[in-house]
Amino acid sequence: MILRKLTDDFLRVLGDAQKYRSVKSKLIGNEFEWVIYERAIMLQAVNAMRLQRGRSQIMVEEVRRVEAMAVGHVDYSRKFALYCAHLVSGA
Repeated sequence: MILRKLTDDFLRVLGDAQKYRSVKSKLIGNEFEWVIYERAIMLQAVNAMRLQRGRSQIMVEEVRRVEAMAVGHVDYSRKFALYCAHLVSGA
């Protein structure tokens, strides 16, 4: 139940960030600006929820790792949100 709630919360955060894709279309290095932005937003949300639970903050590499696990899935957003929930819950 807690994992589902966290996933839904992260899905909302990601959905809000995804609304900016059309204005963040510049290529930075080999990634679009919106990819970097969404990853940063998810890192911020994960760390906020980890701190609420007395857990230490994580680095962007952890979010990048779980994001890569979601890439290519039809339900990319839900998978990314779920994997971020795992980063908070330790599941």
